[in-house]
Amino acid sequence: MTKITKELLLEKGTPKHSKLEHIKKINLSNLKLKTSDLDRVLFSQLSELEELDVSRNLLTEIPSNLGLYSLKCLNCASNDLNQVTSISQFENLEDLNCEDNLHLTICDTYKLVYLLPNLRQFNGSNITSGGYHLWFVNSRQLKCQVNAYWNKKYKARLSESSTPDEIRAVGNRFVKSAVANVKYGPNSLSEFTKWRVEMIASEILNSLLQHKEKSSDSENEDDNENKDVLYISGSSNGSSGSCTELCSERNTCLHSAKNIAKHAQHRKAKAPQNVNKDISKNKIQSGKERQTKPTNLSKKDNIFAINKEAERECSATSIAASKESIPRKKTKTSVVLEPLHYLQCHSKDNNPEDFNTQLWACAFEPELESSQIPDVWMQSSRNVAICGGDSVCIIDCETGIVHHKYKSIGDDLFSLAWTTLTMIDTNQKRKLNVLAVAGQLGVVKLIHTKVNYCYGSIKAHRKSISTLCFSPIRETFLFTASYDHTIILWDIGVPDLNYRFQASRLLVLKSGSTPFKMSLVPTCPDHYLVAACENGCFAWDIRQTKPEGKRNFEMEFLFPIYNKEDENNYHVIDTLVFCSDDLIASKSSTQGSIYLWSWNKTLQKRKKQNTKVHAEILREFEWSNTEQLYIALAACPAENYLLCGDEKGDVWMYKFDETSTEYLTSGKKTSPTQILKWPTIEAKGEIVEGTLINVAITDTEFKYLVAATDKNIVVIWKRI
Repeated sequence: MTKITKELLLEKGTPKHSKLEHIKKINLSNLKLKTSDLDRVLFSQLSELEELDVSRNLLTEIPSNLGLYSLKCLNCASNDLNQVTSISQFENLEDLNCEDNLHLTICDTYKLVYLLPNLRQFNGSNITSGGYHLWFVNSRQLKCQVNAYWNKKYKARLSESSTPDEIRAVGNRFVKSAVANVKYGPNSLSEFTKWRVEMIASEILNSLLQHKEKSSDSENEDDNENKDVLYISGSSNGSSGSCTELCSERNTCLHSAKNIAKHAQHRKAKAPQNVNKDISKNKIQSGKERQTKPTNLSKKDNIFAINKEAERECSATSIAASKESIPRKKTKTSVVLEPLHYLQCHSKDNNPEDFNTQLWACAFEPELESSQIPDVWMQSSRNVAICGGDSVCIIDCETGIVHHKYKSIGDDLFSLAWTTLTMIDTNQKRKLNVLAVAGQLGVVKLIHTKVNYCYGSIKAHRKSISTLCFSPIRETFLFTASYDHTIILWDIGVPDLNYRFQASRLLVLKSGSTPFKMSLVPTCPDHYLVAACENGCFAWDIRQTKPEGKRNFEMEFLFPIYNKEDENNYHVIDTLVFCSDDLIASKSSTQGSIYLWSWNKTLQKRKKQNTKVHAEILREFEWSNTEQLYIALAACPAENYLLCGDEKGDVWMYKFDETSTEYLTSGKKTSPTQILKWPTIEAKGEIVEGTLINVAITDTEFKYLVAATDKNIVVIWKRI
């Protein structure tokens, strides 16, 4: 333990000076300091201190009244902090690091962001948009709900003749009841919500008491802080009806659009130039052809917003009942989805007029159930990674906040994949989510998303990488597929505390053409890899017991569409996905339908060592008759749903029963369960027409549906 003295502060401070009041920066990290060691008298003399580092100590809290009024940067990472409200004393704080404090929760993080209005960087990430959401959207919503609760449950208990004591008695009961009954947001934020509800309810009580004390002539002269509370609470300045309209408008227009469009970073790079060299004969578009022309929009506003008609009806109920979310056929299996956010966060050179950058891939972050260090920003099953241009963004589907953004300058990112690595930290196992992204440059970037840090890269291929896939049973095994007509298995290793890692190449598979999508077979992920390729669908034996070297495919799957006599080449299988342990969905270029086939039954049909095997088709789903490629399939196995976007901006949704025998032999195409229509979106005063959806996915529980488009637009729906 080190005793804090004036001499120590001068020694550790910069610039070097004989007086504490001239010190700008002090590093007190790794000194085994306790909270009691931070002397208020000494620290109050640091009147010009702007940066303080007290990381890697034993602090349980930051003492109040330290007097550091000029402090802008505080690092208190790797301590034992159990409360954070005292940090709010540093009103000018812009940069705060509280990582690796085991007792802090996501609710503590939200409290900090709310209490520090000047905070811009938190744990190394920009939180400008997150702060905006908390200060305006979240607060508005909570104020609406708290005031509605007051109007419904307690307002009638008071009258104009009520005394201050009567108001105080009713108000105190109201505060306690509101904290217990007003709900908003996810369960993980319940503590923060209760904290804010108590604060808002107390403000309402105080405003009523102040209102009582003032004469009738001064009722309209409240200060700005109380005026907002009185307006929402339905006083003479407003009504509960106005409250509903205000909340709905904020939630649908600001929260879903202006908030993110204003604060999100933007950039995009060119698509690879070698895509078309070897496959032009099959009408697969080159990198230049894959990019759409910029949308011609007027120059009025730099935001997304819903159309005027929808803006007048922007409550949750009316959106859920709008044509954008009504199932094509109302059946027991249909789901209702509410458009929640429209985001533009991958723009080239931060250009708000960029509607040309294509978004190619997205995936939800895996859960960290066994993690001992909670990630305050990343909520399991709510956060989705999306790549396009030279950027990958991590987005919270509930709030629409872009938590992290990483750029690979000069690259065009086509694919991404998540894995959860187990790191040994001081004899303890520690889980961390790692995101692999790759594209035009043929380089895999490994990103520790919690700190938005790219800790390594692997030069995997000489040509562009088309798709990535991690093994579900071997956390460090990564498959990379490339336009060089190979698939390579890498062991990416586990980084140490200094992010040093060792990657090694384990296996090379010869595909003979470009693989577009690949997947390991769920029932035997260490045995077979299946890939949709430019010249067909193939499976490889990936067992490590076999001799090393480049391996050819073991099976090629044949489909009925191959027999169609047409000038088009129907051997181009551009996507596939496992819908369950046995069921695979795939589609061919210009097929106009989607095949659902059985892995097990297909293997049973295989004759000895014959490489060509006819796929056992169980169903043929009706789909758009388009020639567009790269529109990926996605599945939600837990809900038995298959999804696929189209060239018009719609999402085709198929609910299937694994045990059903319907359509197995009839030869009829199965209609989609429902088609989720492209929502009406305005950009710069004009309607954004339906756009090509490159990929649409859901989380594991089908709470959210995310679509990534070729117009630099991300649309997030929520199931209701």
